[in-house]
Amino acid sequence: MSGAADACVISPFKRTALYSDQLLEKSDVMFFGRLNSEVFDESTSTQTAVFTVIKSYKGDVAGEVVVSNKLVSSCSRAFQVLQSAFYVFAIKGERPNTYALPRSATFIPLGNAIEYEWSPE
Repeated sequence: MSGAADACVISPFKRTALYSDQLLEKSDVMFFGRLNSEVFDESTSTQTAVFTVIKSYKGDVAGEVVVSNKLVSSCSRAFQVLQSAFYVFAIKGERPNTYALPRSATFIPLGNAIEYEWSPE
């Protein structure tokens, strides 16, 4: 995908912060967690990330969870920097403790949350 029509008008993290109320409503879970590991499957353009949940804001989510992140547009972003913290909005997967992002980049790295002065509370 390329071209002006596919370009991100606003940072996906800023968009998530601005529309967090709507994302929270559409998500099954929202948590703050530490990225433990991640792998990328090039054949499906999917990143699989493992998090330790630090704080749950919505849904019954605790311990270690797996989040599927399809990188399908120019606005998609991958989870990066192991041991970093993220606020994640996700929907339930098919198996216990598995989740998927409801759309591209529905997460906010802690550094961006601080920069935007955003907090879920």
